[in-house]
Amino acid sequence: MKRYTLYLDEILTGGHFDHFSLMGFAIGESEYEMDIIPYVNSIKNKYFGDEKVIIHEMDINRHKSATPFRVFQDNDVLENFWGDITRMFKHYNLPVFGVSIHEKDCQSLYTNGRDKYFIALQIIMENFVHYLEMNDGKGSIYLESTNADPDQKDQQLQYHFHYLMAQGTLFYSNKTVQKRLSTINFGYKPDNIIGLQIADLLPNTWNRKLSGKPLRTYGLLDMIENQAYDGGCNKKERFGLKIIP
Repeated sequence: MKRYTLYLDEILTGGHFDHFSLMGFAIGESEYEMDIIPYVNSIKNKYFGDEKVIIHEMDINRHKSATPFRVFQDNDVLENFWGDITRMFKHYNLPVFGVSIHEKDCQSLYTNGRDKYFIALQIIMENFVHYLEMNDGKGSIYLESTNADPDQKDQQLQYHFHYLMAQGTLFYSNKTVQKRLSTINFGYKPDNIIGLQIADLLPNTWNRKLSGKPLRTYGLLDMIENQAYDGGCNKKERFGLKIIP
């Protein structure tokens, strides 16, 4: 079976965001090595002159003078950068997966309900398994450890992952999940993992839309909505961008 990886990043509730979102994209391992890594490194060389720069959405928006992202103080340069990113998703047809949870609404509807990571991971795993079933593939999941206590979050997600592997999800038995998924992995920002850097570019824009805030990226929202996985049946709201409740 062909091997795929689902790269994910999260954005937490707080400030002007009402939703917790877990979001990312899937890519075949061979395409990732042969196409995506060279493409993103070419973007890094184009804008920063250095492949070691870690692309981070927050740094792009802040574009501080003392960082490589100062080049984005020029709005035309910033627009060209986002154009290169959106063209990558379209050209390589990268499917987007996301789950967004309005925490206050969920807590009011489901007192003492499941934690947000379990809910989001179950849906993400289920939809990724659906994608792997459609493409006869085997997949793994990769997330970034970035919060103040990464071990606690990572252990929580690992527990949920192995629980779902053992028990199955709402629509898939444990045998099907185990046939299609293998591992969940965690990386750190300094590791310069291209897939995680790309995934980092997605949740903020999507959450800004859900919260009714002005968008600061050029065509990225349209790309997210267009590239959302539709399950092969034009149901992006079910398989690609799930909003709860």
